[in-house]
Amino acid sequence: MKLLDRIKEWLGRRALLKEARPDRKPVAKNLAQSVKVGIIYFVADEAAHGQVRNYVKKIKEELGITRIMALGYYDEKELPFYLHAKLNFDVFSLKDLNWYRIPHGNVVQNFIAEEYDVLIDLTVHDQLPLQYVLAKSKARFKVGRLSETNAHFLDMMIDTAGADSLAQLIANVNRYLMMINAPQEVHSLN
Repeated sequence: MKLLDRIKEWLGRRALLKEARPDRKPVAKNLAQSVKVGIIYFVADEAAHGQVRNYVKKIKEELGITRIMALGYYDEKELPFYLHAKLNFDVFSLKDLNWYRIPHGNVVQNFIAEEYDVLIDLTVHDQLPLQYVLAKSKARFKVGRLSETNAHFLDMMIDTAGADSLAQLIANVNRYLMMINAPQEVHSLN
């Protein structure tokens, strides 16, 4: 990253931290009991996009949640063929960022405005444009990877034990979201 880009990102992070809403009251919710789920992720390549698509498919099939929206960020100006218009998936790119690397446009604003029961951050490394979406989202419960910068925006952080694998992050997030407020089994006395 060039020096000018690092300065832009530093200024963007400062602006984002000033705008972060500390007055939120998170509502922890089990993934299986959620009605509306949002997912944000970084599109590093077609394989990463495929892993997120498979996770969305798994949530739909196994939990019956149909109101899922995934928003990806692609760090180039032109989108590759595999990212063009798909149901439940939106993508924004470098051309949708302002000078401070803050995203704008209808796709991002519509995603931020939705009140998701759970917002899942599947970014393996910090990405300012996605952290902006995470911070500004009206989601009731925000979950993602453990990191110093995410502490300002997330309600629950999951430690990936130093692994930088999207597959492992998806597995851990899913496991812990299924544990939250899980219905307790009632043991019979007979």
